[in-house]
Amino acid sequence: MQQQPRIRQITLFDRSSTAKGLGALVALDASGSIVLDSLSTTPRVGNFADREYFRAHQKRELGLYISEPFRARLQKGIWSISLSRRVNKADGTFDGIVSGTLNLDYLRERFSKADVGLGGTVSLLRDDGILVVQSPAGRYEPGADWKSAPIVKKLKSSPIGTYWASSSMDGTSRVYAYRRIGDTPLVVSVGMSSRAVMSTWWLTVKLLAVAYMVMAISVIALVMVFTSELRKRYVAELAQAALARSDALTGLVNRLGFAEALDAAWRSARRTRKSLSLLMLDIDYFKQFNDVLGHLQGDEALKRVSSIVADTIRRPNDVAARYGGEEIAVLLPNTSLNEALAIAKLIRFAIEGLAIPHPNSRYRVISASIGVATAIPSDDAPLSLVARADQALYNAKDAGRNCVVIASDVNNLPVASFPVNPA
Repeated sequence: MQQQPRIRQITLFDRSSTAKGLGALVALDASGSIVLDSLSTTPRVGNFADREYFRAHQKRELGLYISEPFRARLQKGIWSISLSRRVNKADGTFDGIVSGTLNLDYLRERFSKADVGLGGTVSLLRDDGILVVQSPAGRYEPGADWKSAPIVKKLKSSPIGTYWASSSMDGTSRVYAYRRIGDTPLVVSVGMSSRAVMSTWWLTVKLLAVAYMVMAISVIALVMVFTSELRKRYVAELAQAALARSDALTGLVNRLGFAEALDAAWRSARRTRKSLSLLMLDIDYFKQFNDVLGHLQGDEALKRVSSIVADTIRRPNDVAARYGGEEIAVLLPNTSLNEALAIAKLIRFAIEGLAIPHPNSRYRVISASIGVATAIPSDDAPLSLVARADQALYNAKDAGRNCVVIASDVNNLPVASFPVNPA
């Protein structure tokens, strides 16, 4: 949010708002007002606190939510649906939503290309009986109530099937084939008129087989099309989530990503009763390095140190994060104190081995001080481990820097500092 509007727009929406049929992608605050907008660097003025999907997220955590159809207020009243997710504050309370809209005219156009015969229809509905969109041959508007329709009862027993029924709108008897789309609340239904089906039957069994094949292929094609749209959105969400948790300079996890990883690792270690270790690393005399050689050289040195740290930890669950400035945190799940100490030594030697000249350091090269803490989590907060590792880091600085100091053993009994002298 601190970036210039144009840079923020490109970062947030450049790749996630280009899918065909996609309307606006917006972020709404807890009051329902737009704070980020894919269609404008300056968010358009609008409040959507009254929308059904906003109220649904406001009440509870839902994951991905697919809304009832509605007419978009800021997009010429076109029929749309919203695919949205809840945004929480750090304490888990409601902080707004991120919502993207799909243009129902786009889906109706795709449905119109399916050959389902004269009087045939293609419908997309939610499993609660709310119609999302129907092919041009249908007579129902988006949002129509189908709760009493046979398909809703059929869905309770099977996610895929066929049945015969007469339309209450035009009285036409049709055979319907339906299928739920993955694990979403959406269902695709294809209906062909009984007359068309039976006429081909009386002509030849082969033509009937072809008709059913066309119908089946149409259903599969429609499912694939809509699944593809959902997959694109999911991939875009993953990319945005990864970007939000990555430090742009070093490529390490940022402070937000570290907090989430620490919380998850703490809960896992408490459940399995296995040790969790944390290294807090600080580059020695880094301010003096920047003062003498400039911030560009400082950034380059920080990137090289970060790369060494990332290369030293290789297990999938290990996490290296830029904790702040020149301070790096290394989270080591299922790692004993001795193992963590060994890793800290490797990192310290590797950083010194870079031999980056530092004229204002007593060691004449870039070096690092490292604090090590290990715990078997109990009822303490995860930040207690951070505090202990941070204190060990300060002890390392007091011990002359360019050394490793441990805070305490896994039983939280204090032990002597364990500096590793560079010599």
